[in-house]
Amino acid sequence: MSDYHCDEMEECTDGYVAFAMEQVELARQECSDPVVLIEQRLDYSAYVPEGFGTGDLLIVADHVLTVIDLKYGKGVAVEAEHNPQMMLYGLGALELFDALYDIDIVRMTIYQPRLESVSTWEITVPELMEWVEMELKPKAVLAIRGGV
Repeated sequence: MSDYHCDEMEECTDGYVAFAMEQVELARQECSDPVVLIEQRLDYSAYVPEGFGTGDLLIVADHVLTVIDLKYGKGVAVEAEHNPQMMLYGLGALELFDALYDIDIVRMTIYQPRLESVSTWEITVPELMEWVEMELKPKAVLAIRGGV
């Protein structure tokens, strides 16, 4: 048996897989052929120099782009609402798919099985881009100058 294997981890990953399949099935109810990607590299360097991350699960359906992040830690529940990491992941996913799909909404979910926490938040693409202009870009300029 691996040092990384334990009953708790197996239970958590089984729960995540069930949750992920449920989300894919919900997308299929709205869209006959959603695109589903696992462990997708998301490049948001157009907004943050050298910025990238990995989307644990992306679901691209008609008008809705879903980004799901699995957090295994037991510390503090992390909320999806106005979460900068999730918003950056949403931007990276839009970089990949916005030219191919008519995406209106970015749905972000943080799944934390060890805390029995699921947090979901939606933002429109124009609202996300407003966040880029009003918050992200000014903070990026400060960071480049060494002010943050």
